[in-house]
Amino acid sequence: MSVVSVKVPRWVKEKMKQYDGVVNWPEEIRRSIINKLEELERERAVEEAIKLLENVRPAPEGTAATLVREDRDSH
Repeated sequence: MSVVSVKVPRWVKEKMKQYDGVVNWPEEIRRSIINKLEELERERAVEEAIKLLENVRPAPEGTAATLVREDRDSH
């Protein structure tokens, strides 16, 4: 693993010390960073999907109904 240092206000550090036996701070911070990265990756994926879809022409009127009908009739 790599080391990342974070500066917090003194009052935050003092509050954290009060809960040292209750909270595993390194794990909490790790989990928070991972969650944020996953959120950012999801947002980026949505943005990329939207960009791709902007270049796709809409299907002609009635295409969905035709495809559903063809699928139902094939069974």
